Amino acid sequence: MNHERRVGIRWIAVAVLGLAVHSACNHPAKPVEGGTPGEPGTAVSAGSACDLPTSTAGSHEELAWRLFVAANCRTRTGQLTWETWTTQACLNNPDDCTRKRLHGSVLAAANAHTLTPDHPKRTGGCQSMLTPSTADPSLKRFVPGNLSAKPVFCEEVTINAAEKGYAQSNGLLTTTGQGTYLQSGKTITFPTGAVEVKADWVPASSYQGVTMDCSKPNPTVYQELIDGTCYALTGIHLTSKLFPNWLWATFEPQDPQTNPNRCRPDLYNACNDPWGSAPASSTGAATAVTPALAALFQAAGAAFPPSLQNYRLTGVQTEYSDPIASAGVLGSSFVEFNANVPAGQASCITCHSNALYNITKAPNGVNPNGGPFPGGAAVGQPTPPPSADWKPLDFSWFLGFGVPTK
Repeated sequence: MNHERRVGIRWIAVAVLGLAVHSACNHPAKPVEGGTPGEPGTAVSAGSACDLPTSTAGSHEELAWRLFVAANCRTRTGQLTWETWTTQACLNNPDDCTRKRLHGSVLAAANAHTLTPDHPKRTGGCQSMLTPSTADPSLKRFVPGNLSAKPVFCEEVTINAAEKGYAQSNGLLTTTGQGTYLQSGKTITFPTGAVEVKADWVPASSYQGVTMDCSKPNPTVYQELIDGTCYALTGIHLTSKLFPNWLWATFEPQDPQTNPNRCRPDLYNACNDPWGSAPASSTGAATAVTPALAALFQAAGAAFPPSLQNYRLTGVQTEYSDPIASAGVLGSSFVEFNANVPAGQASCITCHSNALYNITKAPNGVNPNGGPFPGGAAVGQPTPPPSADWKPLDFSWFLGFGVPTK
């Protein structure tokens, strides 16, 4: 699927904001970062750095970076690779396949107890960022002091062809189809090539004293012009099925204006990246890249936007105990924070392990909690479901809340 996104300068973190509308399909080529609207996009590098990995690497952190670089290499149309994948909104609402709109956070809706089977159909409606009056008590002291009177952010989720193809071929793109599949005794297991991206975007109007100019390159954060508004990519989650429980990685830009709480262990967890960051551990101070990561950036060449080189890996999970240093806590200071996840209670892998379907409640037997059942563990080893009728959706909230009922 194509999305018309005229790209000026792009910010480096995956968090998209605002009531933004993209035209999709048959769009003109986007300019490269810092280019002039209307210029053709730069061709993808011929090197393997822009190819999604098909096997694990020397370390989890190295694999996370190889996935990040490949997913963010520009295509020949100028889009980032993950922007050319199918969006969750498109699957749920056919209108969004030709006029793509950003949406609010499903996780935020789950935490607010407003998540319903119809929630994903509400596209085009971005939502408020946390403020002192709306934040969980454990988060109030982390609310940035530079927010505007009405700060907002938007989100989007995209899945690559391998993930979509598996779901489509097995009739899983409706919750009715998922019920039929699971009732037959089959198990949902995505192929190893499946990759998913969740990105959060924010407009300059959400901050005081912050200027975003998509006509000029920004060295600290990736920026993109969407329907006439300049947005910053403030947070990006990336997931790969190269491990049985998937690999979960989250990246944020080193920008104190948009991501002032990055790497704070008293919020979620410190940053730890022995492969790509020098020094390996950080509690918020800017770090340099290692020679290994610098070589990966160089291998991607002009296809990889310069601003994205200022993003850093917060951490990686492949097991419930990861990251070991934070006892399984892993969260983005933007994505989870603005979804109102309490301090110390973020874990991608534990949350997604609760993507379950009750086969006795078809055609819509999806776990409505959007996370653990009441009283269940939010971090670490998940609490077993209430009964054997709950079958796993292979950690996929995309299946649970990203597709229509029928």
